[in-house]
Amino acid sequence: MTQNPLKNHQYIIADHIRPICFIVADGVLPSGKGRGYILRRLMRRLMASSLALGIDIKQDEYFAELVDNIVEVYRGVYDEVGACRETIVSILLQESVKYQKAITTGEKEWAKIFKTGQVS
Repeated sequence: MTQNPLKNHQYIIADHIRPICFIVADGVLPSGKGRGYILRRLMRRLMASSLALGIDIKQDEYFAELVDNIVEVYRGVYDEVGACRETIVSILLQESVKYQKAITTGEKEWAKIFKTGQVS
């Protein structure tokens, strides 16, 4: 039985948005170490899968829809997510800009390596 790679990306997005919402609602911000690093890795994996599906991660509507789905599912159980909705969407957008900048920088470095054949 073969797996559909696009379906895998959909599962990754669905599996990552929930902990992202919960972690941010608990007051954690993306960073380079500790809990913030875990959050950043979750966000970047979600963004990589979104890009693989052809989704423009620069649109706040995309992240708002993902977060709204989590808010709706966990309404009455974990209302902190709803209270932090705007913050979660904002942080996702900020991280998407950083992620796209990192991707662009990486692509430039790869281009240099393939052009010169040497790693600096």
